[in-house]
Amino acid sequence: MFMVTKPSFGTGCFASASSCQSEYNGKIESDAVGAAAQQKSSIAGLKGSLRRNSSNLSQDLAASQPEICHADATNIEINCSTSASRAFYVRVEVPTGEQGLIHFSAASEPTQVFTPLQTGCGHGIWKFVVCTMENGSEIAHSQVSRNLDGVGLLYFNVFDDLEIRLTQQEFLHISHCHTRRH
Repeated sequence: MFMVTKPSFGTGCFASASSCQSEYNGKIESDAVGAAAQQKSSIAGLKGSLRRNSSNLSQDLAASQPEICHADATNIEINCSTSASRAFYVRVEVPTGEQGLIHFSAASEPTQVFTPLQTGCGHGIWKFVVCTMENGSEIAHSQVSRNLDGVGLLYFNVFDDLEIRLTQQEFLHISHCHTRRH
C-alpha cells in the first residue's frame, strides 16, 4: 500500500520588513507583513513551480553570487624603509582579515617588504600602525589608513619620531569589484 502526501510550499517571507509575493503556477498571491503565510500544495506531487518575488530578493542573490575581484591582496606589496635607530614594528591590517608585522631593529635591514599570503579581494581599507613594545605593552606611535582599489607597490618611510608616511607608489587602479551575473 502506498501513501501519498501532499507537499506544501510557503513564501519564505515570514519575518520580512516588506510585503512578499509568491507565485505558484503563474498565479500570484500577496502576503502582508504580520499575516500568516499561505501555503499551496500540489495534488499530483511536484508539478508546480514556486518563485519568490520580494524587494530584497536582488540583495539576497547578489550576496550569494561570487565576486570577481581583479585586485587580489597578494598582488599588493608594501615596502617599508626607516632610518630610525630604535626597534619597532609596523602592523599591517589587510581587508581580507590578515594581519602582518614588519619588524625593524638596529641590526635589521633598513628596508623590509610585506606581501599578504591570504588570497582575497584587496579592495578596501588597509591600515598601517607603527608600534613599539614597552614594559610588555604595545604602544602605537602613528597610523595611516589607505583605501586601496588596485594592485601594485606602496613605499612607506618611518622617520626617527616613528611617524609613518607614504612616500611613493607604483599602483594600477582597478575599478570596483564586479558580481558575476548571467
